[in-house]
Amino acid sequence: MEKCVKIENSEFDLICSFFFVKKIERKTFLLEPGKICRFENFVVSGLFQSAVLDESGKVHTLHFPHEDWWVGDYKSFNTRMPSIMRIETLEDSILLEISKTSLEELLTISPSFAGYFRRLSENASIAANERIINQLSQTAEQRYELFYQKYAAIKDRLSQKRVASFLGISPEYFTQIGKRNK
Repeated sequence: MEKCVKIENSEFDLICSFFFVKKIERKTFLLEPGKICRFENFVVSGLFQSAVLDESGKVHTLHFPHEDWWVGDYKSFNTRMPSIMRIETLEDSILLEISKTSLEELLTISPSFAGYFRRLSENASIAANERIINQLSQTAEQRYELFYQKYAAIKDRLSQKRVASFLGISPEYFTQIGKRNK
């Protein structure tokens, strides 16, 4: 939070009191399609895959939440409607979990957290727009190169199949691009 907003120690302690620590093992589903997302989670450590499945069962990766990111389905969390997302833990992870009621209260009583959360929401909106534009306007090779630049910190923690899903290409084509880019 201190990367985004100035915060006093007493307010930081108050904010911390709204979160619960959750440990989750690798290969566990944090959220499955048809379930309601009851918590938003800050990733202390670990790596996740947020994805949707199409009618044929093909996985379409939205993003890979990791350290210092939030993970959850914000639409389901806010509307209390069933999610279409599948969020899988790719590594043993530690989360800071907050319920909708607690988040709403915290946003009301903590100006620093409200400012932080507003900035996160703005950045998430910008990132989603950039992702859509890149997916629509760039070649697979350009998306491949951008992924490895933008996600250098996690690229070695992901399988080629998962990265191919994020890029919207087949694992076979991903391998071909990889060979050309060596």
